[in-house]
Amino acid sequence: MRKYLVEIGGEMRIVLCILSFLLIFASVYGTVVTIGPNKEILVDGKPFFPIMQWAQSRSRMAEQRSCGFNTYFGQGDNSTALEYANEARKHGLMVIVAFKEDEVSFVKEHPALLGWYYRDEPDMPDKTGKGPRIPIKESISVYEKLKSLDKNHPMFLTLTTNYSKSIEGSKYDDVSFYKEYKKATDIIGFDIYPIYGNMKPECLWWVATGVTDLRKIVDDKLPIYAWIETNAGSKWITPSRMRHPYPYEIRAEVWMAIIRGAKAIGYFTHSWVEPSEIGNPNSKLKRGQSKYYTQFGVPPENQKELGKINTQITKLTPIICSADVIGKVKEEESGGGDVEILVKEYEGKLYIFAVNMKRGETNVKFKVEGLKKGTKIEVDEEKRDIVAEEGMFEDNFKEHAVHIYIISR
Repeated sequence: MRKYLVEIGGEMRIVLCILSFLLIFASVYGTVVTIGPNKEILVDGKPFFPIMQWAQSRSRMAEQRSCGFNTYFGQGDNSTALEYANEARKHGLMVIVAFKEDEVSFVKEHPALLGWYYRDEPDMPDKTGKGPRIPIKESISVYEKLKSLDKNHPMFLTLTTNYSKSIEGSKYDDVSFYKEYKKATDIIGFDIYPIYGNMKPECLWWVATGVTDLRKIVDDKLPIYAWIETNAGSKWITPSRMRHPYPYEIRAEVWMAIIRGAKAIGYFTHSWVEPSEIGNPNSKLKRGQSKYYTQFGVPPENQKELGKINTQITKLTPIICSADVIGKVKEEESGGGDVEILVKEYEGKLYIFAVNMKRGETNVKFKVEGLKKGTKIEVDEEKRDIVAEEGMFEDNFKEHAVHIYIISR
């Protein structure tokens, strides 16, 4: 063997040089981002579930590492797209940057680039209240321009929930124009904040409905993402009435979105109210009076919860991005909740993602095709197992509880 290696040493060196060049090429030139058969996002062909953070300055990427974000959406400072991508790469992160035609050539082959966006919430009503503030023709034109300059990265577009008549506050009588947004983006999302923006914790289900109604708007042709609230401090609520969403409410909103079909989630962390004024009955501030501002107003207990949620999503990404399994699991409830499920099958295991959409407590019987009595069912991240009966198992769901079950086949 030693003699053989000596004899072909020159050829081996050539091969090693080629491999080294390919590795350098891959690290210097950008990734290719595509959409898979399950509308999952693929980075160089591998499933990637974006866990996004909105409009943060570059310095916060290092500060927020424990929260488990993997993608930064929109420069929250004066960074160019290239400067923002360079900082993200230092921390193993991806970026979605503002589309500016003269910046595309500098960043389109950057390994940290996930995609582009153009103007947040373009569907907000214009001064007449009859149409979007940014004409849809403009959004489509910008999208077409991007595709001519960069075919390897998608456009992301965030809407309000004015398209949904099921969610309180829709500002349009006729929402049919929303169908046109299919022509303006590759990946589409929305933002709705039941507590942060409305102080209606009983309406967390708006997040789930936002996903479902947006899927209908785009004929279920595009991946959907949802922005999730993390803290108090909006301009629309009197500070003394505010409260932060509880950790379990954030978790519920995230999994409501995923179970309804979201292929990415993002977090809104900005606050315009001093922490000492939030929920303070003695606060004299009226709505919108505060002069305070921070890009990251998340209280410590919610930061800790974000880390847990995002670590779990990252671990389960290949499963979440796989095909849905229909018909193998059915549930029966007894109580005041409303449990919805998403079922996946991956590498010989059955995964049941379940969330209680309502604030009432409920017990659920899960009927699972082929489940044998005595089978141990792992409840992910809860340090407990459930022993199955023949063909079924039971569990309890407190208000907005989330449980993820793993059954080895």
